[in-house]
Amino acid sequence: MFETINLWIQDHQQLVYTLIFTYCVSKASILPVFVGIFVVSESLLPGPSIVAMLSGAFVGDMIRFWLGRKYGDVIMRKLPDGLSKWLGKTMRLFEHYGVAYILLCRYPNTIRSISVFPVGMSSMSFMRFLPLCIASILLWVGIYFALGYVLGEGMSELLERNLTLLSPILLIVFLGLGWFGLKRIDKLEQQAERAIK
Repeated sequence: MFETINLWIQDHQQLVYTLIFTYCVSKASILPVFVGIFVVSESLLPGPSIVAMLSGAFVGDMIRFWLGRKYGDVIMRKLPDGLSKWLGKTMRLFEHYGVAYILLCRYPNTIRSISVFPVGMSSMSFMRFLPLCIASILLWVGIYFALGYVLGEGMSELLERNLTLLSPILLIVFLGLGWFGLKRIDKLEQQAERAIK
């Protein structure tokens, strides 16, 4: 199955780079892990993959910041009560944690899709936000891409040794560890929310 996916990606690289960019514009996630795996397997090239992830995350953050700055209050008034309350909690997280929020907000499950929107609504200047945003993007894309790359190298070595059954098992184990890590981040986020109530 892994080989079939590899072959499809090799045949449709430009489409995959576009999908990576688009996904990274829409939300942050553990996608760079999978990109790292496919770079090691030589299905994707490292340069275009990294550019697609970094530029997608940057464009997405700029759009969310601009929307928050220009239309934040209008959007907040038009949201249903439940969503408005949730966004209010996210804004309080930013007010409480400031710089740490910008550096860490990219991956908690309930925040990542709108993470920068509250920053745009705040009094933080764009020039102060910009380097923090870039640092956050480089930090998280770098960590997850490196993790995927290391995992991909391990899988490649196993495939070379004809241990093809073990590779999917390791992928499942890694996904389980990734899920556990995200749940841990969510738990920390819930603790932070309780602290600011």
